[in-house]
Amino acid sequence: MKKSLLVLVLLAVVLVPAAWTAKPAAPRDNFRFAVLGDRTNMANQKAFEMVLRDIERLKPDFVVTVGDLIQGYKDSAGTAGDWDSILPCLKVLSCPIYLTPGNHDITTPNVRNLFTLKTGRKPYYSFDFQNSHFIILDNTQSPYADRMDPDQIKWLEKDLKALKNKSGTYVFMHRPFWPFGVGAGRPDKLHDLFKKHQVTAVFTGHWHKYASDVYDGIRYVVMGSSGAELRGGAEENVSLANFYQYLWVTVRDGKFSPALMRAGNTFDIGWVTLKEETFAHNLAGKAVELRGPSFPEGKTPREFQADLKLINLTDKPIKTEVLWETGNNWQAVSPGIEVEIAPGDTLKRSFKFKGPGTLYPLPMMRVDYPFGRDKVYTIGKYAPEVAKIIECPWAKKAPVMDGSIEDSEWWGSARASEFCDYNSQPARTDSTFFYFLHDAENLYVAAVCRDTALEQLRASKTVRDDKIYDDDHIGFFLASGRDTVYQIYVNPLGTVWDQLVDNGKNTKDEKWNGHYQIKCGRNEREWTVEMQIPLKEIGLAKLAKNSQLRMNLRRKQQLGRETALWIFNWDYLTQNYGILKFK
Repeated sequence: MKKSLLVLVLLAVVLVPAAWTAKPAAPRDNFRFAVLGDRTNMANQKAFEMVLRDIERLKPDFVVTVGDLIQGYKDSAGTAGDWDSILPCLKVLSCPIYLTPGNHDITTPNVRNLFTLKTGRKPYYSFDFQNSHFIILDNTQSPYADRMDPDQIKWLEKDLKALKNKSGTYVFMHRPFWPFGVGAGRPDKLHDLFKKHQVTAVFTGHWHKYASDVYDGIRYVVMGSSGAELRGGAEENVSLANFYQYLWVTVRDGKFSPALMRAGNTFDIGWVTLKEETFAHNLAGKAVELRGPSFPEGKTPREFQADLKLINLTDKPIKTEVLWETGNNWQAVSPGIEVEIAPGDTLKRSFKFKGPGTLYPLPMMRVDYPFGRDKVYTIGKYAPEVAKIIECPWAKKAPVMDGSIEDSEWWGSARASEFCDYNSQPARTDSTFFYFLHDAENLYVAAVCRDTALEQLRASKTVRDDKIYDDDHIGFFLASGRDTVYQIYVNPLGTVWDQLVDNGKNTKDEKWNGHYQIKCGRNEREWTVEMQIPLKEIGLAKLAKNSQLRMNLRRKQQLGRETALWIFNWDYLTQNYGILKFK
């Protein structure tokens, strides 16, 4: 009995240590990766290469993009050339890079195969690293979540359902749907799916503006720029994360720890919340009103007054300064004043300017607007809203719509000829002229677009409602009331893109098609457009005394990417438009 017991004890002594040393516990996930933001639109290649160098110095295990590496919006040959130009730059990275397609990378189904051919990645796919799972989605052709390809959604559901005991699951897509879904307190089927399968984080891009929040334990991120044009141009603003950036993610013992990175700096992942970004984004439209004078086209006054309303939308007093930059055109009687505004109050001030009778460039206001957690939004390059007026004469005889603008037909017409860019500087396009006549049923419009390089004119779209805004084109905003805007673009081939905008309902109906007569022409120095627009098509069923339209005009010259605007605000706010009065 004792001998048997001794044998069992000795056996246990031999076996127990072997059990502890033969199969040690598997290590938990330990790795680092970087998330790269948009490089385009308006790429700053030096900034992009700086970001790549910074990432390489930190030696991540891999890099994942959120899309828009190339400019795109070209035919297959041009798109392939863009890929051939940028891909060698990525060789600075000594680690794998996983690409998410952006709307500049895959612009149409026709170039989708080029993404795979050039990058070696499918438009959507997934992969594992250690015990973590990564999902790349393609929403390049989906402006809204509910328009994503059903086959891709089924694939996503299947991919998530197959996961077992993963340390983390990370999702990447270009367009940020979450701010308009779960971030706005609205139903969000993608979020519900991510929540169900315990997704760790969702990374997006597209805005070139940074924001991040957590919903139901899921970290959501909109990446700022890694080379694309910064918000408001080149000026950086650390308080709103408006700088060239990337995200650095450390997974240690399975724990996910992200940090927002600027060259030589790191920032807390919650540096700018969605609420703060939304506040800043809407600030100029909600807190500022700057009204200038109304005057007939071509009769710019030599003196005018701008009336400012500045509202304090915060819960703290605002102390700031209203500054004016006038350049050589206008002179400000008071170039700057210090102001203090109590919470909820509105500052009202008038400023007077003197000039030579040339409208552009307009004087520019700048105000630093503090809010929230020591955030500051600079309301810069803000010009007074001026309302130019055109009196549209009655046509004694309707012009013939043949694309040839004859003096005999357009004699006595009203003309718009003074144009600016988006910053109210004189337009740098070649000369542009619009002419207007009307009768009881129609508005007649002629446009003359001078061009010193007509051989480089971009005009390729021939199908109604195709993306002709990628071509040279003219454009109109026409509004017979406050809320309804008719947006019409015409390229040099006479192809039309139009839509109906309802500001009251905050909707855009791209299926709406107006009925017009259009004919374009071209000679050795210009291209022309003649249009007959039935008044009933733009909300004027019958002309009455003092009938008028709110209006803005645009010419896009793709060579040099220059724009000519009649009123510098190219948006849907009808109160900012000029006026077309029917005589």
